[in-house]
Amino acid sequence: MPGFYLFYTNYFVPATILIPVFAAVINYQVLPKAFKIILWFLIFSGGLNIVNLVGIRYGYNSITLLNIYTIFEFIFLGLYYSEFFEKKGQKVIALLMAAFTVACIINYFFIQNKIEFNTYTRSAGAVMLIVFSLLYILKQSNDEESWSANKYNWINAGILLYYASCLFMFAFSNYLLSASQQVNQTVWIIHDTIMIFEYILFAVGFSKCRTQQITSTY
Repeated sequence: MPGFYLFYTNYFVPATILIPVFAAVINYQVLPKAFKIILWFLIFSGGLNIVNLVGIRYGYNSITLLNIYTIFEFIFLGLYYSEFFEKKGQKVIALLMAAFTVACIINYFFIQNKIEFNTYTRSAGAVMLIVFSLLYILKQSNDEESWSANKYNWINAGILLYYASCLFMFAFSNYLLSASQQVNQTVWIIHDTIMIFEYILFAVGFSKCRTQQITSTY
């Protein structure tokens, strides 16, 4: 189990980020702005994960990188959802991004020490992203286009699946530190498997850009 766990979580799952990245790159010329934001989010995530793996090899604590990731994760996805709202909604999201960044910094330096997971900010960010996702669904409720034909629905489905499914994992991450190794490994395998499904949904969304571009030319 330990050998499989390390291979699955440290190498196999991180490598699956290449699936949506490849789908985005080959369709880059037809990607709308919102999709380019998701692409750069994936590139940032993949790059930071490589840095984290190197750091772990040399004995560095990954909590600092997790706090950095939490901030930029929310900013990238906040910018993505801003594309679907009017100026008033965009201003609200911008304000939330600024407030969330400050909250993450305060939490890191003054509330949760630097050896704990940032459960407060990670959970709060996940809740807000779930809300953004649900608001997007409400805005699309009158859309006559079929669900599967709308490329944005696939991205939104991936985001909602991941953050709704993993919210309680984020909230109780520190409690897992005192749990058995088997429980920890099982929980994080589930987390990483959900992430794979998120990446697959992203890849489908990116591929839909090419399909819709070809359809629109006839």
